[in-house]
Amino acid sequence: MASVIKTKRSASTGAPTALAQGEMAYSFLGGTQSNGGDRLYVGTGTETAGEAANIDVIGGKYFTNMLDHVTGTLTASSALLVDANSKIDVLNVDNITLNGNTISTTNTNGDLVLSPNGTGDVSIDTNKSLRLESHVDAAILKFDSSGNIGSSGITLHGGSLDAGALEITTTGKIRFANVYQNEGDLPSASTYHGMFAHVHGTGLAYFAHAGAWHKLIDRTSGVLSNLSNVHTATPANQQALLYDAGNSRWAPGNLFQVVTADAGTADSVVGTLTFTGGTNINTRVSDNRITIHLDSAVTDLQSITVDNVKIDGSNIGHTSDTDLLTLASNSLTVAGALTVSGDFTVNGTTTTVNSTTVQVDDKNLLLGDASADSSSMDGGGITLNTNHVKPSLTYVASTDRWNFNKKLNVPAAGLLLNNVTLAETIDDQVGSLATAGEGIDITYNDGAGTLTFAGENATKNNLGIASFDSAHFGITSGHISLPTVDGGTY
Repeated sequence: MASVIKTKRSASTGAPTALAQGEMAYSFLGGTQSNGGDRLYVGTGTETAGEAANIDVIGGKYFTNMLDHVTGTLTASSALLVDANSKIDVLNVDNITLNGNTISTTNTNGDLVLSPNGTGDVSIDTNKSLRLESHVDAAILKFDSSGNIGSSGITLHGGSLDAGALEITTTGKIRFANVYQNEGDLPSASTYHGMFAHVHGTGLAYFAHAGAWHKLIDRTSGVLSNLSNVHTATPANQQALLYDAGNSRWAPGNLFQVVTADAGTADSVVGTLTFTGGTNINTRVSDNRITIHLDSAVTDLQSITVDNVKIDGSNIGHTSDTDLLTLASNSLTVAGALTVSGDFTVNGTTTTVNSTTVQVDDKNLLLGDASADSSSMDGGGITLNTNHVKPSLTYVASTDRWNFNKKLNVPAAGLLLNNVTLAETIDDQVGSLATAGEGIDITYNDGAGTLTFAGENATKNNLGIASFDSAHFGITSGHISLPTVDGGTY
């Protein structure tokens, strides 16, 4: 038979005065906004003398009745239920009504105010427009008392459009006609600093700067004579513009006035300029190129420095005591003994040592010092070269272990893991294989090598072995049943 659980209930009282934590109660008194009827309650919070600190409303007929109407339609004294498109037909908020595409006010002559918080703006989405419907009042949207926005743009009725220190930014075009007949018609350059204008009489463009109007040269028809700091005298063949500091201007002149060298000078070079080489140096002119080079055999030098390499007598060295001297050659043979007084680094691919005896003072041999990670060390180790299977100790990166390909003979008492004999480690490992679960205790006796399992008695907060009170539980062939649980009335 199924169990029956009855919730505490009342037909004449709203909220119960006391509930235990988690205890539920229902009032089916006809519910109103204030009487607490038609509601489901539950006790929450800390219990004191069996009573929970709070009695919370968690549902009831009073609330579900507010949901009993067509979705998407505004219904008085009911909840808002949107339709399958997440919409509702109309929405009233204080004096504002949202209906279709219209936002309107319901109070007499009520204004519609858009007021973002803080520094927020009222913005219109990209590629959208702000359109004013037809109206008899021509001053619906004003900048000031003299202008308004019309359907074709901004129309000024007298006055001017003054943005002050603000910027006017547009991705379109700003077209204006600052055309004046003569230079004397131009406005004050001091008042309109930075202004651009066109004078029809001269056919030139001008801009205002430093209290004066300056001409702009046309790149097609403009000439150097339009520049105030260029002398217009006719230049001679092969002359160039040179700056005349005395007259603060550019004027035609010879490119080379004076040519100097380590020894001697040449004045007013206009014709041929000759380059002559000295000891061990040759010169050659080909088209417009001058080549200066050493003889194929340079003699009588006491020493020579090339970049950072210096040859002096029978010594080849580096100009810096702290830098390295590199001999770049495919092979280098040294006859006799070779002694390296500093560090010795070999960067080749293969290093072969044919000595019968190799002596290394360092007690630690480091292999693979340049490896980036453990995977690049895979297969590294020590291998003996024999005619059969080569005995080796190698590193395997995938398992992060050392592998021997030959048997390893170690005395039984001499094999330790973390300073513990192997036998004791195995014994302890077996003892740790069994893990106690909820309600079960496991005891390991290291000396006797035994495991003991014991069940715990069940408590309110602990799982374990339990018995049942026959007054509250029925047990038949291991099946537990509960009688009716009735919460009563209040």
